[in-house]
Amino acid sequence: MRRILVILIVIFTGTGISGQPVTNKEPSDTIFRIDTKVLPVNVTTVTPAYVSFTYPGKNEIYTIERKDVHKIIYKNGRIEELNKPVVIDIPKDSWEAVWLTEDKKDVANLYKLGEVESTSPPSARSPKAAKKGAIIKLQKRTANMKGSVVLVTYKEKTGGYGEYPGYVIKGIAYGYEPPEEDIK
Repeated sequence: MRRILVILIVIFTGTGISGQPVTNKEPSDTIFRIDTKVLPVNVTTVTPAYVSFTYPGKNEIYTIERKDVHKIIYKNGRIEELNKPVVIDIPKDSWEAVWLTEDKKDVANLYKLGEVESTSPPSARSPKAAKKGAIIKLQKRTANMKGSVVLVTYKEKTGGYGEYPGYVIKGIAYGYEPPEEDIK
């Protein structure tokens, strides 16, 4: 009786282990293309002009142009960024999504939110940096008003020879939705 019990335990334990499929999937490299496609592959060659690879389990070598590849994550964890993505998803309520225009046609169907103005930060050391700083401050103020577009009404460079450069910009903020005080 004891021998039968031991045999049954060995049989059931043995079938439990061998009955499960063994998945020994080998890790692969991953190519992230500029057009947002992801390719799990085995990278064979990276040159200044192209990237060569094979698909796991296949021997045929494929190539794509290097300019079409955003980045490669190798199976050892190393990341190689080849190109910046063409399109970056920016949330619509972010200040980076606010754009400036001087054409009244661009704001014809939008809601007027109010006037905004900005000056360059005193730390600006070049006219280009002064202008960029003033525009970013204007975009942030517009985004805080839940605006998306600024109709620029006034802009002026300040500072002359021997003085720090400055920039003043004024405009009217517009949004795709009416202001909150109009909604009642």
